[in-house]
Amino acid sequence: MNVELFLVEKEEKEVLKRLIEEYERELLNIEEPEEYKYLDSYWEKENRFPYFIKVDEKIAGFALINDYNLVNKDGKNIAEFYVKKEFRKNGIGKMAAMEIFDLFKGNWEIRELKENIDGQNFWKKVINEYIKGNFEEIFLDNEKWQGAVQIFKNDL
Repeated sequence: MNVELFLVEKEEKEVLKRLIEEYERELLNIEEPEEYKYLDSYWEKENRFPYFIKVDEKIAGFALINDYNLVNKDGKNIAEFYVKKEFRKNGIGKMAAMEIFDLFKGNWEIRELKENIDGQNFWKKVINEYIKGNFEEIFLDNEKWQGAVQIFKNDL
């Protein structure tokens, strides 16, 4: 099994858009999600990186990386991360996440909605393994975010 990240080209935006809709239907439990309002910014602004997660050249999910942080203002954030159901439970998400962390050394902030217990468990486990327990977890409950936030640095 070969897990790789590929930057999403602007011409592939519709494929990514459909994946984001699938992700939002599952995460938010809604039939018709609204259009992801930040999608175009991934090709229009600096420090935004849209990736497809591919397994043996098949699209298995996506990751959207930016530098919009709420706690640690200097660093990267995984804004959205999704692995399709048929590709889960075999380490693909973990491999993709660790590859992303390796691409961008420095400060990191990962956030999960308070209702997303599976996401919180996934990220704590992956970050703990990646950074050997050297991370901090806090919980925000304000107008910008309600949920868990993991903070770590990977350029040690």
